[in-house]
Amino acid sequence: MQYSMKPCILVLLFLCHFSLPANDWPSWRGPNGDGKLAEAEGYPVDWSPDNNLLWKVPLPSPGNSSPIVIGDKLFLTLASDQGQNRSLHCYSTKDGSLLWEKSTRYGKKDQTHKTNPYSSASPFSDGVRVYAWQGNAGLYTYDLDGNEIWKRNLGTDYAHIWGPNAASPVVHGDTLIIHAGPGLAVALFGLDKNTGETLWKKELPTAVSNDVGQFKGSWATPLLIENAGRTEMLIGLPRFLTSFDPKDGSELWKCGGLTDLAYTNALAGPKRAVYLAGYGGPGIGVKLPEAGVSGNITETHRLWADEGKKPNRQRIGSGQMIGEHIFQLDEPGIMVCLEVDTGKKLWQERMSVKSWSSMNLIGELLYVSDTIGTTFIIEPDTTELKLLHTNQVDKRQHTNSSLAFAKGVVYQRTDDFLYAFKKSEQR
Repeated sequence: MQYSMKPCILVLLFLCHFSLPANDWPSWRGPNGDGKLAEAEGYPVDWSPDNNLLWKVPLPSPGNSSPIVIGDKLFLTLASDQGQNRSLHCYSTKDGSLLWEKSTRYGKKDQTHKTNPYSSASPFSDGVRVYAWQGNAGLYTYDLDGNEIWKRNLGTDYAHIWGPNAASPVVHGDTLIIHAGPGLAVALFGLDKNTGETLWKKELPTAVSNDVGQFKGSWATPLLIENAGRTEMLIGLPRFLTSFDPKDGSELWKCGGLTDLAYTNALAGPKRAVYLAGYGGPGIGVKLPEAGVSGNITETHRLWADEGKKPNRQRIGSGQMIGEHIFQLDEPGIMVCLEVDTGKKLWQERMSVKSWSSMNLIGELLYVSDTIGTTFIIEPDTTELKLLHTNQVDKRQHTNSSLAFAKGVVYQRTDDFLYAFKKSEQR
């Protein structure tokens, strides 16, 4: 079964919350936070160090954050000196040259894991400013030329054995939303994006760890959706997929069935949402509630919950919901296709080595990378894996980041380099 992209366009309309200049990639998962672009815009589907490489520049340090693109500028968070120096870099999309760098000397060493370097949250831009969430080192806001607009200390108690502060900022209207945690402190902040003033704060006590070594927490970035005549914000948290009101941070509803670890983003479409927990945890399907429904909707609206650890693998990168199906690349490199309404697995196939990257739907094709920098181009199909292209960068590369797409160019961050790929005839 091949796909018409009409359902995907409906999903894009369903999720759209703000407008930016066409062809920008303003956040970790693109214009609508879901990794989708309705138009392919001539993006390359095959590349290598000798084919369709526009430019390649070295990076001063490794990291898991992903690039964003506004106009002719690319922004990337980095950290050096064992996390004591946190920075935001701005590169030219034309040739990869470094335009400016803004750093803050944190002067402390936070706990993290070697697989999760500091500055793991991707930046966000509303097209006028760029916001960099550096966790215990603070939240920093600059204009596109690197002039500081404002900064905030949102607390210094975020601590987790695997490292906190991987959730990227999102914006709803004039409210900048930060999911701060996981670990010994967990909260949602709603800030005035123009001034940094706190508009609301929502403590999340049930998501707090007992100690830094507890295997509990969420690294999920909030997903904004339209449902039942209102804007909702979905976040996978320990035990529950939870919906909040982005206007004031109040809880709207929650659906149980998850375990204590949540890495992926929620996936949503009209009337449905799916969450796939991490570390062998279960997945759940949810019928989005009608207007006026609130509270715990597990008994009334949960469509399915799978068996959890026995059949499942680790999930870190987020997949794609296309119509009535989910396409997901699990952390061990196994691609799966699931039914949205039942959770039934239609097929699975090993495709790569490990993968932490999130999957993007660009036009009618899926793009996803593995940890050695190989990007796979896939035609979504419910009967089998249809792998069209396997694109490799330089040997001995490592990446946990996700791709960015803007103006026909694909951007990829590895531990050592920042790459830009573009069709040769477009240069």
